[in-house]
Amino acid sequence: MKNKFVTDGMLGSLARKLRIFGYDTIYDAKMINEKILEVAQTEKRIILTSNTRLDQNAIKKKVNCILLNEESDYDRLCKVLENTWEKGSHLSPHEARCSICNGEMIQVAKKEVSNLVPEGVREYHEEYYRCTSCGKVYWIGGHWEHLYALSEKIIKRLQQT
Repeated sequence: MKNKFVTDGMLGSLARKLRIFGYDTIYDAKMINEKILEVAQTEKRIILTSNTRLDQNAIKKKVNCILLNEESDYDRLCKVLENTWEKGSHLSPHEARCSICNGEMIQVAKKEVSNLVPEGVREYHEEYYRCTSCGKVYWIGGHWEHLYALSEKIIKRLQQT
């Protein structure tokens, strides 16, 4: 089972990427530190933060926390995934969560979403996913090539550690 995370308000981009990698990641830019600690304790989530005060409070309360001082999402992802990545796993749209709301995704037939996607997308893509929470529709487009490349780069780095 994959770890679950809650991030502070400074890590929205990282939260979206973790969701795409299939990690259940709560992110709310307005969530205060006390609420982040409460959510982490109640839901057994790991806190991801760049805030040293939040990290220190998590340590005092014996809540799992990863302090991220890295500047790029790539370096942050590598640090977070060092202890959670399972050898042989790869990025898959079948495991992704909604990058917007963290909802679970289900594969849907093209005809179910044809009125929800641009015409050009309908012409070139056959595989679609819909968020079970917010209804956002996703498809395997050019952005996935970049995500697969990022996945492979991260996996290579993790295999070296």
